[in-house]
Amino acid sequence: MRARLGHGILSGAFGAGVAFFLLKLAYTQWLPGTLLTLALLAAGSVYAQRGWGVRVPWWVLGSLFLAVQVDLLGNHFHMYGRPFGPVQYDEFAHMMGSALTVPAFIWAFGQIMHRQGITLSRGWIATLAVSLSFSAAAIYEIIELWDERYFGGRRIWSPHDCPNDLQWDLGGKILGAVLVVLLWRGRDAERSLRDAPRGS
Repeated sequence: MRARLGHGILSGAFGAGVAFFLLKLAYTQWLPGTLLTLALLAAGSVYAQRGWGVRVPWWVLGSLFLAVQVDLLGNHFHMYGRPFGPVQYDEFAHMMGSALTVPAFIWAFGQIMHRQGITLSRGWIATLAVSLSFSAAAIYEIIELWDERYFGGRRIWSPHDCPNDLQWDLGGKILGAVLVVLLWRGRDAERSLRDAPRGS
């Protein structure tokens, strides 16, 4: 019971730290933001391994790092509020950030299901993980609203900014989930060919 309480406190503190980081991300310079991202990823990876006995794959850490870089580089080069190809950079950032973070949700949700002894198809794991990550995206939009209202931020550019962001978030999450499932299937097919009995 005490160990579970300790895990809950540490997880809550880490979550609060991540939320504060996201709140200030729009105003963070590239180098400090990159170093803080690496520190948070390292701390989360160490905690997962020592607290839960789970090794976080490099592709999960890498995709999360790249997702933050999309935002940091957009800030560094003053891309927000400007066109980026056929869309605004803000729309591109929401889509790419979502596509890059949803693999981590899929992996984490799959790990939780495995630890609970629940068997789900990979399609269902991806579908439910997309739902959870979309809820996280909605929370991020609330963080932007709080920053705008209570901390003097300038994050909401129009009356339709939040729903437009969520639209691109959802598109990116679906794209990322489809790619993960296709990569899963490709890896399974490769493994089946490798393990198939060979003729004499």
